[in-house]
This record gives sequence, structure tokens and C-alpha cells, in this order.
Amino acid sequence: MTDLTPVTLDRVIDTMKSFDVELEALGEDGVAAVANLNDTAMTFAVLGSSLIVRGDVVTDRTLADADPTLHLAANQINSVTFGARATIAEHAENLIVRTERDISIAAGMNDEQLTTSLRGAVDAVLAAQDGLRAASADLDELRKQVEAELDGQ
Repeated sequence: MTDLTPVTLDRVIDTMKSFDVELEALGEDGVAAVANLNDTAMTFAVLGSSLIVRGDVVTDRTLADADPTLHLAANQINSVTFGARATIAEHAENLIVRTERDISIAAGMNDEQLTTSLRGAVDAVLAAQDGLRAASADLDELRKQVEAELDGQ
């Protein structure tokens, strides 16, 4: 039987190096690290029994724009299987497209399990970002078509 080792931030950092991704630890508490992947600000956090992999992309849209497109696109992503959740957050007035996946680490993981789980989580978070971007563009186009039709009446 293979021993299951506790998942620590150091193990996450080492595992991501095997993908040629350098994570930068935040602070000295050993909880979170960050990297930029495909223009997505990625955060890796070891919190109790979960490893959270989160991707954030700051948009040029604000809450004041009163445009629900990003929220509708997030709902669409959450209704299909991307392996990650999507939400829209507000920070410094601009809206942030946030995708996230949790990995259960309560029992610990061997190296192969951690590698596979991290690869799947990163791929899912980035795929959800791509999906949300595409869904948002489709919804923007649909909104423009409807507005044009209403203006023509």
C-alpha cells in the first residue's frame, strides 16, 4: 500500500515545478502561493482539508455598467460540466471573472494523486475561464442583435 502524505504548500509548489510553473509563496504562513498562467492570476491555497485552485481575470467592466452579461455567462458555465465553478467578483471597481476548484486533501495524497489532481484542477479552472469568455462574447453579440432589432421597430 502507498503511504498518503499530508498535502502542504511546499508539496504543491514542488509539484507545479514539474509542470514548469513557478509558484511564489505569499507570506510565511505556508497557506497560499500565486502564479500567472495564460494571463490568469492563479492562486493555490491549502486550507484545512481542501486545496483550492483559483483563477482570476480582471475585466474592464464595472458594477456601475449594470450589464448582467458576465453574471449570465457565469451561470451558464456553472450549469455545464467544466470541473470548476465560476463567479463574478468586484474588486477596485472592476469586475473579476473568478473560476475555482477545490481538491479534498483531508486523507493526504501520494505524489501521483497530487500531480493528477493539480493538473486536473488547473486545466478545469483555465477551461472554465475560456468557456466564460466565450459565453460572455456570445451573450454580448446576442444583446447587440436584440438591441438592433428593437431600434429598427
